[in-house]
Amino acid sequence: MKKKKLRILLTYASIFFVIICLFSMSIFIFVSHNQMKKVDTDLQLFKNAIVRVYDNDLHVALPLNPKTITIVREEDGKLDMRFPVSEFYEESLKMFEAFPLDEVKTVAYKGGHYRTTRFQLMLGEEVRDVQVLYNIDSDIRVLNSLKSILVNGSILIIFASIMISYVLANRTIKPMKESIEKERAFLQDASHELRTPIAVIQSRLEGLLRNPEEKIIDRYEYIEPALRESRRISRMVSNLMILTRADAGATLDKMEKFDLRKLGDDIAIIYGEFAAIQNKKFVYTPKEEVIIEGNYENLHQLLIILMDNALKYTKDEGIIELSITSSKDKGIIRVLDNGVGIKEENLDKVFTRFFREDKARNRNNGGTGLGLSIAKWITDCHGGTIRAERRKEGGTMIEVQLPKENKLKIGKNSSEKES
Repeated sequence: MKKKKLRILLTYASIFFVIICLFSMSIFIFVSHNQMKKVDTDLQLFKNAIVRVYDNDLHVALPLNPKTITIVREEDGKLDMRFPVSEFYEESLKMFEAFPLDEVKTVAYKGGHYRTTRFQLMLGEEVRDVQVLYNIDSDIRVLNSLKSILVNGSILIIFASIMISYVLANRTIKPMKESIEKERAFLQDASHELRTPIAVIQSRLEGLLRNPEEKIIDRYEYIEPALRESRRISRMVSNLMILTRADAGATLDKMEKFDLRKLGDDIAIIYGEFAAIQNKKFVYTPKEEVIIEGNYENLHQLLIILMDNALKYTKDEGIIELSITSSKDKGIIRVLDNGVGIKEENLDKVFTRFFREDKARNRNNGGTGLGLSIAKWITDCHGGTIRAERRKEGGTMIEVQLPKENKLKIGKNSSEKES
């Protein structure tokens, strides 16, 4: 996990670094281009001024800009003495002369920087070679200052981006870490739950092999636990497959409008008999019509899960209640019992896979700790909510609220069935 976190940190930091570098470079290139463009415009204006007045008096044009130095050569390349140049520039006249005509170049000379252009014009009947040098030291200083600001600013921003990358890496790795921990816990719980029934089945089969001459009827009490545990494994595997589909983003197959009271009536017929057999009282209180849009089979499964739990944890002569009511835009199902109840600190945990307050008791009555996880998935698929509440008089109340109009998208299977 640490290596993965480091890779994410380096990825974020690299992205920030590239963005900052590209941003700084683009600013510098943009500013330097505009600055040189302005210099070249001034240079061209100065050249145009010289061309306009050369036939009158070239001396008028030359002093127009104090940042410029003008070199005038005769046709044979010698310096025209009527336009003297300081000794500072005389040493490199040959170097300046090497530049092509009508092109703008940058030249560094004795610590200074110049933009220069050469062009020819007629002075009387003679050809003159005119070269203008435009001092751009101030522009270079501005660009160097900008470069320094961008470099120092980029370094500070890069350090800040590393800190931001660290925070983002922690936020990115947190759900991954939680997912891995949940997966590890899921595998540990599943293997733990399967280990016991497999051990029971194996021991019983080995016992049968030790006495092959005995009849099955004689060994019924020995075989029955193995059969019970095999059914438990089958039920667990079926539930795990449902939860695997839920993890893969599976949705419900078909939505239809129906009255929740019909679902309650079907459940009441089944569990009224179950409760009577177990010497418990079952109370069913449907009220007004509650039309919702949902998947009948899945909601039937949800209610069976809730009723099974209520029967399991209610003692003899206890009471199980099922009520169906509605609010303005929701249908409400409540299953109440007066059994052992759930501790306050565990009310939010009961919908977690394999969670059981008393594992030994649950294992004895066949519970796997997956039922309420499936109930929550079915509720979520309907866009509803499910919650557990500890009753003051003892026992537990599970409440499911379902929207009357389900706006969630149904799965592909439903569209295929409908077509």
